[in-house]
Amino acid sequence: MQRLLAAFYGDDFTGSTENLAQFSRHGLRGRLFFTSNHRETILDMASQLDVVGLAGTARGLAPPAMTQEVSPALDLLDALNPRLKQFKICSTFDSSPSLGSIGHVMDLARRHCPGCALPVLPATPAFGRYTAFSHLFTRYGDEICRLDQNPAMAHHPSTPMTESDLRCHLMAQTAIAPAAVTLLDYRQPDGGWQRLASAADAERFVVLDATHTDEMSHAAELILKLAEQRPTLAVAAQGLADALGRLVTRNMGQRKPLPTTYPGANRLLVLSGSCSPQTRSQLAHFEAQGGHILAVSPEEALRAPAALAQRLAHEVTGAFASNQAVALATTRCDADLAVGLSADRLALAVGEVYALLTHHLRRGDSIQRIVFAGGDTSSHAMRQLGADALELVAFDEAQGGHLCRLIAPGSPLEGLEIVLKGGQIGGEDFFTRVKCGTQVN
Repeated sequence: MQRLLAAFYGDDFTGSTENLAQFSRHGLRGRLFFTSNHRETILDMASQLDVVGLAGTARGLAPPAMTQEVSPALDLLDALNPRLKQFKICSTFDSSPSLGSIGHVMDLARRHCPGCALPVLPATPAFGRYTAFSHLFTRYGDEICRLDQNPAMAHHPSTPMTESDLRCHLMAQTAIAPAAVTLLDYRQPDGGWQRLASAADAERFVVLDATHTDEMSHAAELILKLAEQRPTLAVAAQGLADALGRLVTRNMGQRKPLPTTYPGANRLLVLSGSCSPQTRSQLAHFEAQGGHILAVSPEEALRAPAALAQRLAHEVTGAFASNQAVALATTRCDADLAVGLSADRLALAVGEVYALLTHHLRRGDSIQRIVFAGGDTSSHAMRQLGADALELVAFDEAQGGHLCRLIAPGSPLEGLEIVLKGGQIGGEDFFTRVKCGTQVN
């Protein structure tokens, strides 16, 4: 049996899918599982794979719930025994001491494996995420700005980012001491290796810089070397997956890459629980192109999810009969934001409605392709669907709208095409593009 290259836990479903896509684009064989509960099945399937992913919900959880969610996943990552283990984070580092705490996960990793190395690499230049001297910079429109000056992140409704120095940001979440491997260290004769190894010896977490592809490749080499010498959990975004995939496949002979185009669908349903300005703009474009948008009341989702799902199924089916693509959205403007309600409870409730709705439509053979938009809502919806896993069908490099197929033997969900979209992902025409397919562009 060939040893797995990587096994990762993703802190939400949209990010987990993106991470798998970055490995898969280089021809690596991977599958994303929706729970760590089916341990023996996953271990058995892993023998035929290069990468195993576990999609999670940690980003939207408080620390006690994170412990229950992440600890079993860490056990399974150990059992898979890959060359590298990764805790996949959002490239915008969404987290706080009380919600989605990355520092808490690092504490869990140290309890699970005392002294394990904790390299931190959120940089993903292809997505406009750059780290320099431990500060995270992001693209916002045509500008590059510090994380705490990006309006979408500084005013994020769940985890507003007020600090761009990732060492300081994490020090509010963990007592583990910080260290850094900077752009200047990469210029040293050893490329920063001793700096990284010394930080690991001192049991510090260490933030690695990267601003372009070459630096990402160098950082990935350093992290892989570290993992070959000591237990390591890389706390990293999808940029690491891309860099590792490129690194390990360059000497592996011919690998068949994923297709980069896919055809359109007769019927498309968008299920949005995202409150990001970018998703709102995408919904507006979708509507302008003839799409039909139905409002979803979060309060009604909390009160009567089954009844709401049944009503929405009837309305969606009616719109499909009129040859309209349909989107359901909890938020179209600031006035739609639910005030005074738990964000996690809302995401869980809306996720339940979307899962029930998907089953209604799939049983009636009314839907071929669904977009789930919004990290936390998508995570809860996907986990409540009851499918086993997903695999990548096509890699959309232009917008990150990767087409996936559900794996659910014996269920109507088997083969359902899905696209998972985070709040900050995609251009204005994202939903229209998924409906029409990428082959026309």
